[in-house]
Amino acid sequence: MIDISNNIRQAVLPSSVFLFIICGLSLVAIVRYYYSENLKESFQAIFNYRQALRLFDEQRESDKQEAMFSNILFSLATGIYISLIFPFFQAQPLWGSYEKSILFFSFATGLLFAVKAMIWKMFGVIFVTQEFSKLYIYNMYLHNRITGFVIFPFVAIMPYVSEIITQYIVYGVIIVFILAYLLKICRIFAIIHTQNVSNMQFILYLCALEILPLLLFAECCKTLSESIL
Repeated sequence: MIDISNNIRQAVLPSSVFLFIICGLSLVAIVRYYYSENLKESFQAIFNYRQALRLFDEQRESDKQEAMFSNILFSLATGIYISLIFPFFQAQPLWGSYEKSILFFSFATGLLFAVKAMIWKMFGVIFVTQEFSKLYIYNMYLHNRITGFVIFPFVAIMPYVSEIITQYIVYGVIIVFILAYLLKICRIFAIIHTQNVSNMQFILYLCALEILPLLLFAECCKTLSESIL
């Protein structure tokens, strides 16, 4: 493994980073206290497509409220994680400020998936597969919400644990993101079996909204690493 833990722990983290973590803990507490049953059902729906279909059909008000808080937690956890691993690249956070970096990446994460949802809706209208699009958008956010709950406890303790644990957390969160993405792809196949979607439409969806963003992300990471080196 690359020894990145020292770089992370040696970074001078302002007290405001702790405030972001407190905000995340508050979101976790709200969902666990007021929407614990909804959260439990959401966890089950990740692995049970019938459960996901039931939740999608019901769309209870409490589910929508839990989804709102959980999606904010996902964006916040992602923003904190990305900002804290800047030392991995021997770099400073954006604009030299962890606060601005966390706010930027948290907002960018939320905006990214919002734009993606809008494009899915547009494709659904164009190809007359609105139900497929709605199901996918629901499941996309469902996976994000659960991913946020899984990674946040580890992200929150990154600045405060031992060096070796910090190193494992960095790689572990990456693995969680990869597994969540693979589960999301598997869910697309499950949705196709229940919807009238042609193979050509599915390939178009997959290339335009799943594979292309991954390639762009990989290219951005490559450019960033080359510019730093």
